[in-house]
Amino acid sequence: MNILESTLLAIANLLYYPVIGGVLFVLAHQAVSVGKFMSELKQRRSKNFKRINTFKKLHEEYFKIPASTYQAIEFDLIYKLRKWQEAYIKSLSASRLVIKAGPTLGLMGTLIPMGTALSSLSQGDLLIMSANMVTAFTTTIVGMAAGLTAFLMNYKQTEWMQRDLLECEALCEKSMAEWEAAEQGAEKLINS
Repeated sequence: MNILESTLLAIANLLYYPVIGGVLFVLAHQAVSVGKFMSELKQRRSKNFKRINTFKKLHEEYFKIPASTYQAIEFDLIYKLRKWQEAYIKSLSASRLVIKAGPTLGLMGTLIPMGTALSSLSQGDLLIMSANMVTAFTTTIVGMAAGLTAFLMNYKQTEWMQRDLLECEALCEKSMAEWEAAEQGAEKLINS
């Protein structure tokens, strides 16, 4: 049993630096993500949001030379809308990872030094124990803070995405209705 415990302790100790590195990486990632989020918030408030403007430009380019039938236009627009939505969702995947990885790494960063701290306590070395306890608690705080900020930002970004998607769908439906009305008007002229 002693060999098994020693092996598990050695594995846990090997994971210590990668976990601390992971916590620091998550923290750095969140700092960059908060900056991007604030930039997007500023753009949205100024009504100059790039992501939705990208779809509008794509939409305008398409209608310069649209497909010849209503059904073909409908399929093309749905395809373009879904590709745009897919790219939007993909941009949110990193924050979804941080939502889960941040607290997990924080917990691992707590438990690994706690084992060393308890071992130090049993040997009466309070200096090593206190250093490990500080590491244990700070990794938990950093991991939880990263996960919480990622969750809050992802929640708001998902809300924005749904609103943008509705606006883009409305734009597509309006364009299709205008195209259909123009086609019907052209048929009436031809038949007259």
